[in-house]
Amino acid sequence: MKLYSDSELPVRPALEAVHAATLASFVGAGSWYSGAERCEIVMEARRARCEAGLQEDGAVAPHYADINATARRVAAKVATSVEDLSRDFMEEAIAQGLSIDEYVEVVGVVSRAVNLDVFARGLGLPVRQLPSPQSGVPARTRPATARDEGAWVPTVPGGSRGGDDAQRIYGSADPQAAPFIYRALSLCPDEAAGLVALGAAQYLEIKDFMDLEFTYEPALSRPQYELLAARVSALHQCFY
Repeated sequence: MKLYSDSELPVRPALEAVHAATLASFVGAGSWYSGAERCEIVMEARRARCEAGLQEDGAVAPHYADINATARRVAAKVATSVEDLSRDFMEEAIAQGLSIDEYVEVVGVVSRAVNLDVFARGLGLPVRQLPSPQSGVPARTRPATARDEGAWVPTVPGGSRGGDDAQRIYGSADPQAAPFIYRALSLCPDEAAGLVALGAAQYLEIKDFMDLEFTYEPALSRPQYELLAARVSALHQCFY
């Protein structure tokens, strides 16, 4: 069954496919968390959003796993109030026992899960339910090419400096394929690759960025795309 088979509005097949893949990605082991723990991170984000009045459903679900209180706090913060998410908050979470790598994975899981939940709400649909968690153990490895590039956390550079890691994450050896907004999650490669896939399907692929005639939706011109993107970013106080 298609992910949005209950939608009265059409959803592009490529967009539906990447959303289905995103939902499935939460139930398998990641870089530092198991599938059950990743599902619990998604549910903590949903509970926080329901409590904050940002969505109406999704809070009632099985308890998937025990995760520490700091991971829960980060998940809730990222899910509800990113406009005041600061470096001090991140450093406090790390001081309380969360590793930088774990912090990045929580941010990646929550940001991608909220993406899907907001999309479903826009269609007038309930949140999509998680499949059952899969067995397996986290990779527990950091990309060898990750380095300090001036961000809050180490990142994997694009192009030759990122080597095979860059190719895997960004899908290209071109340095231009790895803007910082994609590198932000690259400490956890699957999270970053998932973000790139969502960006390509929902907005555009990097290779199309300078094509000012490009559009997925004939009813919207590229300038209208950019106006919508800029306005939404401003409303969310996105400093990027």
